[in-house]
Amino acid sequence: MLATAISLALCASGAAGFTEGLPVAPTALQVSDAPSDGYPPRGITTGRALLNTLVKRAPEGPEFREAAFDYPVVGPHGCTTEEHVLIASASDPTMSSPCTVVKAQWPAVWDMHVFEDPAEVDVAHLVPLEEAWHSGAWAWTPEQRRDFANDLTNSLTLTILSTGSNEERGSSDPTHWWPPYFGVHCKYAQEWVRIKARWNLSVDPAEYDALMIQLDEAETNMCRNIPIGVPPLGLDPGVGPAAIVGAVVAGPPGVPFKGMTVQAYDADQSLVRETPILLEGDFELTGLPPGDYTVKFLGGTTGAADQWYSAAGPGGPATVIPLSAGRVASGIKAGMTAVVTP
Repeated sequence: MLATAISLALCASGAAGFTEGLPVAPTALQVSDAPSDGYPPRGITTGRALLNTLVKRAPEGPEFREAAFDYPVVGPHGCTTEEHVLIASASDPTMSSPCTVVKAQWPAVWDMHVFEDPAEVDVAHLVPLEEAWHSGAWAWTPEQRRDFANDLTNSLTLTILSTGSNEERGSSDPTHWWPPYFGVHCKYAQEWVRIKARWNLSVDPAEYDALMIQLDEAETNMCRNIPIGVPPLGLDPGVGPAAIVGAVVAGPPGVPFKGMTVQAYDADQSLVRETPILLEGDFELTGLPPGDYTVKFLGGTTGAADQWYSAAGPGGPATVIPLSAGRVASGIKAGMTAVVTP
């Protein structure tokens, strides 16, 4: 019932249009020119693959300065970023001024609770400012830090938390804090990674491990199999390794996908990465340096014929997949056929 109430409250929110004039980040989606009819579709990836495009390094930078982020800023309607989020997240708000909500229903997803008193909720950065600072934002320009802190073009950056949860979380990453309700841990991990990928932020080794344990979970919340969108970049160009994801969508009748492998070759036709096809047919080629790639599917002992990935279909010429830093090319699929015997 609580989850239903939160879902209804989110759908009932009627405060669109409050983001005009605030600093925004570039929204161009940078993926390869791969065709869009594959699986996962173009622009869709997995949390694991996206996590593997992030630079892994220890926290760095000088002492954190919250003032360096210039948050909140005032938009053209006279409301601050924080006030905009409170208004946009509110269902059936009672206003005392154009920017002040005195009563409403705020669904705090990470708490799995709906609050009515504005004193009970905080507007929080899902990736806290101090965490962002030590993950690379310390080296940004003042304008880039302002755009991150006041990013209303991406509904994930700023979120509603109960004051209690926000105080308990502080600036912790998923090594030390998860939402109190276990059922949203997969969503939290996915959105944390999407924000870090969007803004070229790094992860430290312990943070990476905590996120990967959750994103690779396949027993209770099936996080491993939940697709997520490839985020537009907030900073351009990107940083970090790249990835190619997709699936074998057909094979010889009765032949299991397990036992097949997929390979990535660079522009010099050198083998860069090889990974097995999962039982469901999915694959992820991660940790790829930026460059141009061709992909080859190997039938192994399954009786399926080897073939290059081709936008023209099985047997067509190999299609080159260009990858920029930190990007994911998705929709790379193969329909495998049986080896033709004389």
